[in-house]
Amino acid sequence: MADILFVQAILRRWDPIGVEPGVAAPADEYDSYATHIVSIIRAGCTTEALASHLEHLSSETMGLGPSNSLSLSKSRSFAAEIMASVGRSNTSFEADA
Repeated sequence: MADILFVQAILRRWDPIGVEPGVAAPADEYDSYATHIVSIIRAGCTTEALASHLEHLSSETMGLGPSNSLSLSKSRSFAAEIMASVGRSNTSFEADA
């Protein structure tokens, strides 16, 4: 559950639509994507594959149109942050076990 909460917090900053979750849109605007993201990371997803998934969400699911170098760079940065966050959570959990 902690992984999902970490990812939700990061997705709120990712904000490809620019709706400022919790300010100009519901705070949970992107939360529904977190569970799937955590599951694909646990299944062995790479940072680059996660960045591609974030790009797909913004361009196709949210309808923002084709990716560009700026959006891809942003998605790569957030994908790396998500991967590190989920990794820390998993490490912390395993250390507590």
